[in-house]
Amino acid sequence: MEKKFGIKVISNSCGILPHTLRVWEQRYQIFAPDRDSHGQRLYSEQDLNKAQLLAKLIQHGHSIGALASLGLEALEDLNSTLDRQETSNEKLSIQHLLNMLANYAIDDVLKEIQHLRLSMGAKEFIFEVVLPMMGEIGTLVAIGNYSVTQEHILSTIIRDQLGQIYLPNLGSKNREMVLATPDGNLHELSIIMADIICRANRMPTRFLGAAHPAECLGEAINALKSPFLVLGVVSSDHWNYQQNIVKYLSKLDRYLKHDITVLLGGGQTCKELDQHNFVHIRYKVIGTFLEFDQFLRAMP
Repeated sequence: MEKKFGIKVISNSCGILPHTLRVWEQRYQIFAPDRDSHGQRLYSEQDLNKAQLLAKLIQHGHSIGALASLGLEALEDLNSTLDRQETSNEKLSIQHLLNMLANYAIDDVLKEIQHLRLSMGAKEFIFEVVLPMMGEIGTLVAIGNYSVTQEHILSTIIRDQLGQIYLPNLGSKNREMVLATPDGNLHELSIIMADIICRANRMPTRFLGAAHPAECLGEAINALKSPFLVLGVVSSDHWNYQQNIVKYLSKLDRYLKHDITVLLGGGQTCKELDQHNFVHIRYKVIGTFLEFDQFLRAMP
């Protein structure tokens, strides 16, 4: 049976208000949703894909009137052209920043990144600037072209710029996300980005920061009564995912008083984790930020 989605799922997935989606349907016949027994609209996966493509193209200057008559294949082709242009521009911007960083032109790097932050949406800044740039500098440090100090300079600037992004904490309590990392895992840049992505998708958040002992985090979650925990679990010199994740979740599970879903950000599947049974914890491994964003957009 084909999967069907309500209008709120479509709206959340593409950032277009339900009222606007209904106008598109009535004025342009973009969608022709089925109806359930209560008369509520039911959209197909093709409708979901189409809404996401339309939203992206409109954000980049296309008008809904010009796009309305295009089928899914034509929209995908147009989006592919846009992606190629963005990739080319992205590479130029990142190379320019790295050239400045190579010469320790720190003020210039700061100004350029600040300009990009102010001229982009929050998620766009993360996906098109922060993640590609951090991935590139990590590779360049690994092969010896840049120093660890230069990498730290860049990550400090990025952290500061992310901290200046303000998005309101909207959404219902049953979608609330606690964001934290386990004790020993000192890096919170990933959960700072996850917090912004949550809020951009209208998921309310409780940002608790890094390095929480399991019993302390369990106590906080019990008090907050939050149903979701985004746990940053990327391995580092001080914390090994494969060795520690089951021990940590087992201990956290003992302290919890209600059921929660734990999203393991940057995690991997492993045999020991798959074979373990928790009382209060359901978990989902989230390998990339794109997967995380897709998961949030698909939530009802």
